[in-house]
Amino acid sequence: MDKELCELMLEEGRKIRGKSDELYNHKLAGHIGEQYKLSRDKIITKLAVFLEGYCIGYNQWRGGGGMKPQAKLLSLWINYMKAGDFNPPHSHGADLSFVAFPDVPKEITTDCAVFKGTMRVPGGISWTYGDGDRTCISVVHQLPVTGDLYIFPAILKHYVFPFKSPVTRVSLSGNIMFDQDSRVDYFSGKKHNP
Repeated sequence: MDKELCELMLEEGRKIRGKSDELYNHKLAGHIGEQYKLSRDKIITKLAVFLEGYCIGYNQWRGGGGMKPQAKLLSLWINYMKAGDFNPPHSHGADLSFVAFPDVPKEITTDCAVFKGTMRVPGGISWTYGDGDRTCISVVHQLPVTGDLYIFPAILKHYVFPFKSPVTRVSLSGNIMFDQDSRVDYFSGKKHNP
């Protein structure tokens, strides 16, 4: 994501941060003290280009056709993750989920440099599929940096490791549902019969 989109996300968060009536913790899996519901209006128009790109890639992977990228943002929230906060393994109830990182302090990289364990690094995000069969890749790990955006199937289990530095990392997450009645051949415009 570019700086402009990151700043828009941070600005929208500043408008609601600290407002207890906007807290979204009761709807989320995270062990994070500050999680707020965000307005969808400004953000979704900026994210549309990424969603369309995802849909085009998905259609090409499937052999063409099938999905018109008309999506509805079901939920949107912003997380202010502090030292010791984490997200346990969980999935979402939609077609796609995403997590954007408009502000990742560089101090988290220092946590990673001094980490001496065998698991993934502090502040990392992981996605798992299946039961961890050692004969195939069933888990993917990333250490987010400012500007990263990850879009993934909502059913995919994912989790976030805690970090130790006394900083706040800001992420923005959402769930997307595709309009099931608008399935068309993306390249020719022909409607498919369900």
